[in-house]
Amino acid sequence: MTRSASADDEHGGTPEPASGAARSTVPPLVSGALPVVGHLPAFLRDATGVLGRGHHEHGHAFRLALAGVQAVVLLAPGDRDDLTSRPEEELSIGTSYSFLRSMFGKNFYFVAELSEYRRQRDLFAPLFRSTALRAYLRTMERHARQLIDSLGRQGEFELNRLCAELNLAIIADSFFGDEFGPRFAHSLKPFERFSDNISLLLPPPLRPVHYLRSRSARRRLEGLVHQCLTERRSRPVTTPDLLQSLCDSRYPDGTPVPDHEAVHQALGLVWAARETTSGQFAWALADLLRHPEHHPALLAEQERHLSPDAPLSLEGLHRLTHMDHVLYESERLNPLTILIARKTARHTAIGGHRLRRGTLVLTSPYLTHRLPEEFPEPHAFRPERYAEDPTAAQRLLGFGAGIHRCLGQRFSRLEIKTCLTLLLRRYEMDLVDQPVAVARLAPRTIAAPCRVRYRLRGTG
Repeated sequence: MTRSASADDEHGGTPEPASGAARSTVPPLVSGALPVVGHLPAFLRDATGVLGRGHHEHGHAFRLALAGVQAVVLLAPGDRDDLTSRPEEELSIGTSYSFLRSMFGKNFYFVAELSEYRRQRDLFAPLFRSTALRAYLRTMERHARQLIDSLGRQGEFELNRLCAELNLAIIADSFFGDEFGPRFAHSLKPFERFSDNISLLLPPPLRPVHYLRSRSARRRLEGLVHQCLTERRSRPVTTPDLLQSLCDSRYPDGTPVPDHEAVHQALGLVWAARETTSGQFAWALADLLRHPEHHPALLAEQERHLSPDAPLSLEGLHRLTHMDHVLYESERLNPLTILIARKTARHTAIGGHRLRRGTLVLTSPYLTHRLPEEFPEPHAFRPERYAEDPTAAQRLLGFGAGIHRCLGQRFSRLEIKTCLTLLLRRYEMDLVDQPVAVARLAPRTIAAPCRVRYRLRGTG
């Protein structure tokens, strides 16, 4: 064996490619790796801290040792695009998020083989088009106004709980219809326990309590979804929602999708919408309250474009561009997803970096959103940057990128915008507790409690 080949094995590289990529290199290792476990304990405890140290030491490409798993972090724009556009046979998304397969089965659309992923994406896509969004907006507004009525003139609420409960009610009614949606009204705790199974790095046997708790919650939720599916089959509707689309779903050869697969698909879509939107909603409200200097402009924008006596419309909300920019900036500074992952299915190279088969390849929305060359004054809350540079929003990765970009991104942003618009119009609000991010790998939510004090506008 030659000296260079030995170095490749030692540092997690690959044999030299025969092409011009021969000049590629193995990214440098971040400091602080412990024997055997490497960076894993620190990464599980404070992932953003380890990522930040890697960027400070080595720039846009560095390597982590995670208890036998070699992980390479790539931040340069071209490398990020490469990461999210390579085919599954080169960079696998399914093996990167194996916990999703244990939660929803191997055919869950996000981690399914490409043909099955596209089939399910085509099935779900009509649920997020403009026609459907108009119907969802009515549901979003109804639930937001019901919440406001229940809050009364003044009081205090816990931010995470309010956002989670409102979000689940909206998702349930939007996807399952008014007939079945209310059955999920008391399912927040099972969904939270179900999410205990999330771990990018630790397999279930190493987290037995979390795994058992998640599996018990999954059985309860699967039973609820299956019951709704069975009843809908006996009483189909002409205006399709998620439930009806799954009842009518067929494979390309015409074979009906079996109920157990349909249940997994429905549960997976609801879980993904709940997990992402609820947390981003909480950050958006927290950031809005941390920056009250924007409230006058937001209220003035509402007065110009929305009638206080008329229902909200997509057209009216679309004109609230300053609110859009505030939400973009919240998503930039506080993306719920801090990592996007793929795993190399064979020896390959990205951006001049050699990667062995089985390497976990990561990019980080949390870090890339803070690159000064892409977002000047990266640590400042500056919604005006999206007016100054209309392409800036396209560089946000909070909802993923490439073919696997979140299918429900428009739904999520519309829900957050609708609810914040109505809450801001009705109440003056102040943070009782300063929001602090949960120190864990994912998702990067706000630690509880984070209380908000509110009162009717004009009564203080």
